[in-house]
This record gives sequence, C-alpha cells and structure tokens, in this order.
Amino acid sequence: MIIQSYMLPPKEQFHITENYIASPPALTIFDETGAVWCLGTDMQPGPHGEYAFSVLRNGAPTGAVASRIERRNGKIRVFTVNGWRQWTGRSFA
Repeated sequence: MIIQSYMLPPKEQFHITENYIASPPALTIFDETGAVWCLGTDMQPGPHGEYAFSVLRNGAPTGAVASRIERRNGKIRVFTVNGWRQWTGRSFA
C-alpha cells in the first residue's frame, strides 16, 4: 500500500468534517480528535460487488476493509461486507 501525504494528519488541525459527509466522494474525513480518515490504495472485494479498500486512520490501517467512510452524528462508520461498522476508539464494531 502506498501512503500519500493527504492520508496523514496535518501539523495543525483547523476543522472537523461536518456530519453526513462520506468518502467517496470526499477524499478525507477529519474527526474531533484531529484524526484524518481515508481509503487506502489497495483494492479488495467489497460489499454488494462494490470496490473496497483498507480504511486508514492517520495513514495507518485500521484492519477494516470498506467501500465507504461516513461521519454521522459525530461518529465514524464504514460500510463493509458485513454491513455498517462504527469506530469505538480502538477498532470497528
């Protein structure tokens, strides 16, 4: 997997992504902790025949593979082959 500069957190965090924003089409999503969320570059089988990629938090894999990342009601969630999973602070459940 290739790590690009946009996948890493900036030196200073100036904003939090609004609720109901999804990646894609957004390139990155910023949460209230200053973490940057994005999809990796490694394509894998996904839900319902969609393309899926590793979910990255601050450029590091979270262990989840998803076709979408969303920020809803202040929470990060991903759409995986097993349906929607929400970030608990350590992993997706």
